[in-house]
Amino acid sequence: MARVVAICYLSVTAEKSVGHFPQRAMHKTVAHTMNKPLRNIITLGLLLIGITLFGQEFEFDIQNTSLKQYLKIEESLGSEKVPNIRNHISFDGNAQPLKFKREQEIISDLICYYYFKEKDSIMSHILYEWDESLHNLKPNTQEKKSKEYQIALIEKFNELEKELTELYGKPKSRGDLSDLKQAELKGGLKKNDKWYPNETTEIEMYIVVSNFYKKSGMITITPTHRIRLYIRNLKTK
Repeated sequence: MARVVAICYLSVTAEKSVGHFPQRAMHKTVAHTMNKPLRNIITLGLLLIGITLFGQEFEFDIQNTSLKQYLKIEESLGSEKVPNIRNHISFDGNAQPLKFKREQEIISDLICYYYFKEKDSIMSHILYEWDESLHNLKPNTQEKKSKEYQIALIEKFNELEKELTELYGKPKSRGDLSDLKQAELKGGLKKNDKWYPNETTEIEMYIVVSNFYKKSGMITITPTHRIRLYIRNLKTK
């Protein structure tokens, strides 16, 4: 403010001696000085929008987020793009999904699948999956997981559930994760949540935590430790 007042004073003084031309210069100088903070605010706002979108792990608003923006998120997180080892057959115009891996601590690395329309790249759905057995096309084996691993996987589920509930309210929910001993029994621990943020979006998340193994003739039940999180654009169906 002191700088603006000083400029005004000098301009008025000059105007008394040489007429109105310095007055026009004064307006330009003041306008230029006053626009700098405004430009800084706009720049900061755009920067914060970028940080909000690209500094987070997940973007649930599939209706208003483009494929390009999702890919920017993966880039900002340092994710590894991985090839598809299966050919995905689509009868509704989807291209082959783009697939990324994010390294995790304790639990399985996260695999992200982005499904979009081949014609216009509109997002169809997204799958986030924590499941070691899918990294190399091998099914779950007899290998059991430690209690530390199971607790970490449940904590990840609870963390996502809390975030989604804060955004969209309480989900339609089935199952329970309170008794870890159940993970050693047939059926294991299971929970399924669904949110409907609007008429055209469905978010579904489920978890299976089981160390149960049994082989009986042709039937084998193997340990399973998995989280799947789906974000579906119902408009594209």
